[in-house]
Amino acid sequence: MKYFIKIFKESIIIVILSSIFGLFSGTLLSSNDEILYTIPIFLLILPALNSLIGDISTVLVSRLTTHLYIGTILPKIQRSERLKEDFYGLFFTLLLSLGFLIIAGFSVGIISGVKLVNPFLIILIMILTIIILFFMMFILLFLSAIYLFKRGTDPNNFLIPFITSLADFLTPLFIILFITIFI
Repeated sequence: MKYFIKIFKESIIIVILSSIFGLFSGTLLSSNDEILYTIPIFLLILPALNSLIGDISTVLVSRLTTHLYIGTILPKIQRSERLKEDFYGLFFTLLLSLGFLIIAGFSVGIISGVKLVNPFLIILIMILTIIILFFMMFILLFLSAIYLFKRGTDPNNFLIPFITSLADFLTPLFIILFITIFI
């Protein structure tokens, strides 16, 4: 019962914060729907992009937490070989997944008759968004995991829901920002 109460205490705040992020994300999308309609393929691909960065970030949190608990990464802000291996492995996985997502998204778009406006620009926006988010998430998650671990809190209980909600907000934000800049 103590373990249940501990998880509940650690999770309730983040559930509330995640809900607030969800409200911001929905507001962002609904207030910028005209921008997204200028390039309709993004309406098709946006959920998959959200999922992609959220999933990679969740794997990263899990790996960081495991490394902290078993001691392969010290709870200090410093470089380590294990951290580099995780970074390169996840980054390569992200790029492969993004390549597949681009091919699948364009295929579904063509089959369903979605208007493709400047495919190179769409691919550029997707790549910029995902790479920038990955670097931001990697740094944020590393620092947050160390901070929470030092405080005696399980980083998984806080960071996994938080990072998923943050990715759901930041992905459309960056896409809308890049569409505004490039178009």
